[in-house]
Amino acid sequence: MRKTVLISSVVVASLALTACGSSPAAKKAALKQFVASVGSSPYVQMKFTSSFKGAGVTAKVQNILRSTSFDVNVSNPSGAPLSQAANGTANTELIFNLHSTQFLDVREVGGNVYLKIDIAALASIPGTNISSSQAAAAQTFLGGRWFELPKGLLQSLIKKSRAPKAQIAADQKVEAKVIDAITAYIDKAPYKTLSNGFSVSGSLQSAVAAVEPTIQQLAHTTTTPKPEKGSYTLVLTTSGSTVTGASISITAPNGTKGNATGTLTATVAHDAVNVVAPSGATKITPQLLGSLGLGGSLG
Repeated sequence: MRKTVLISSVVVASLALTACGSSPAAKKAALKQFVASVGSSPYVQMKFTSSFKGAGVTAKVQNILRSTSFDVNVSNPSGAPLSQAANGTANTELIFNLHSTQFLDVREVGGNVYLKIDIAALASIPGTNISSSQAAAAQTFLGGRWFELPKGLLQSLIKKSRAPKAQIAADQKVEAKVIDAITAYIDKAPYKTLSNGFSVSGSLQSAVAAVEPTIQQLAHTTTTPKPEKGSYTLVLTTSGSTVTGASISITAPNGTKGNATGTLTATVAHDAVNVVAPSGATKITPQLLGSLGLGGSLG
């Protein structure tokens, strides 16, 4: 789950540049302060919601986005700040919600992965194409039950596709360069002070032009993308020196029908909520996978 948590944190933390002073040095100092606030506690909870409206956006799409949300919960079992957690030692939970109902809960605790799925709730999401009979049959086996994929079995399942350490290091360098390019762009952008935070707005073309050299370098290409039409707005909400939320909105042409706006919003909290292994989980074994026709690669 490392990349999911990384992306989630970057969405929030990189927006901290909007909360900076008038000089580049002040902006970089403020960035460090706000980024540090995300990992300053043993716990962090992030809730993501989204919307899409405007020309050409159907009521079905709007309803799906309005009805669903995504949570990321992280805790450090040692009790130390998350910034001090060694790689892979923090416990992580990803929750997918339909209104107030959790239809998928995935946890990684101590290297073991736990999963619970509510098929009935999942089937009620428009576009899933799960019939009532299929949902009822699956709910009998899966509904409301926790399943555990032990660390050892997980490692045996992915060992053939596991990237070598050199590739992992290269991926981390790519991530760092992309983040640096984004933050360097926002670092130079003018900002607006709000009552409880800050905002930055600009054209999509200016953002693309700023990060494209880095993307080209990483992709080993000199292809120039087509000019991007549209604009963006980044908003950071704060309480004192702590990030409490962030959002990004992009308005751009939606085909030939006119402009549409997509918005991703995140709230950040640091409640004392530990991510723990659920009790009574059904342990997934090679034999169980084999009975489902999924264990062919296991020796």
